[in-house]
This record gives sequence, C-alpha cells and structure tokens, in this order.
Amino acid sequence: MQATMKPIKRKKGGEEKRMTQEEMLLEAAQTEIMNLRNLERVLAREEEVKKRAVVNKMVYSGPQVRYSSKDGQNYLEFSKGLSFQTEICTTRPPYPQKAVCTITGLPAKYRDPKTGLPYATKEAFKIIRERLSMDNSMRNKDKKDKGSLLESISGQGFSAKGKRSEIVKRNETSNQRYWARFRSFPALEIQLSD
Repeated sequence: MQATMKPIKRKKGGEEKRMTQEEMLLEAAQTEIMNLRNLERVLAREEEVKKRAVVNKMVYSGPQVRYSSKDGQNYLEFSKGLSFQTEICTTRPPYPQKAVCTITGLPAKYRDPKTGLPYATKEAFKIIRERLSMDNSMRNKDKKDKGSLLESISGQGFSAKGKRSEIVKRNETSNQRYWARFRSFPALEIQLSD
C-alpha cells in the first residue's frame, strides 16, 4: 500500500514562511499603490495617443441654405451672406434658338449623324451627303498623292482594300541557292584543262 501512495513533499528550510495577517495587509497596500501608478501611466499614454489621433475636421463657414419642415410648413433659411435672389433664379431662361437648315435656310427638324449639320428636307440631306462624299474623295486623292510612306506613318492602320505586298516564292529562291553551289566558273575550267 505504501508503494501506491504519492510521496510526501517535505518543505525545505529555505522556503517562505507563512505570512501573518498584518504582513498580507501591508503587501496588499503596496501592491495597490503600484497598480495605481501603473494605471495612471497607461491612461496618460492613451490620452497622448488620442491627442495625436484627433483629426481637425474642416468646418464650412461660408454661405448656407437650410431647408426645414415643421408642422406641415416648409422653410428655406439663407444665412451668412446669401439672399433669395442670388441663389434662386427668378427670371426664366431664354428659349434656345431653333436650328436652321444649312442648305435651304428653313427651320431644321433633323440632324445628319455623320456631319452633325441640321437639315429640313430630304433633298437637303442628299446635298449634304454629296458634299461629304466629295470632301472624302478629295482627301483620298491627296493621300494617294503623298505616297504609301505617309500612309504607313500616319497611324491609320491597315485598310481592308489596301494593296498586298508580293509574296516571294520560296521554292524559286531556294532552287537558285541550291544550284549556285554547283555553278562552274569559266576561269576555273580553263585552269583545270591546262
């Protein structure tokens, strides 16, 4: 039975002795004073962090218009230099001018989507498109006169109907290179025959 029991721990001579009630109260008072000092330090640090973190918000101090509604009545309050006439327009704006057809001079009902020009009749639309096609053809002639180098530099990109460059037939060039190896030179033939 003694083998199964836990060994008894004996106190060594250098261990603390049991504290009395007075000693415990003194130690508690000292600990309380230390804790209060530490608490004050921590709170002071937090206050410093808060002071640094405070962001001064920009407060608008200019003219203001306030809208309020009380007891079924609505109010607009103008303050700090604002007046009713400066903020709310009391005169009506003028009517916009009606567009005039560029060809006939009549009031225009429509606008050409390509040119943005106003027109009134179908005939005026045809004339506008004819002028547009004439301008485009003149521009194309000018571009053709300037050459293909300008087209490649101008950044227009590849056109769908542009000329294709000639494809070199590789079989012919490779055959020429192949047979060039076996070419005979007349000067060498004369030396060999001597």
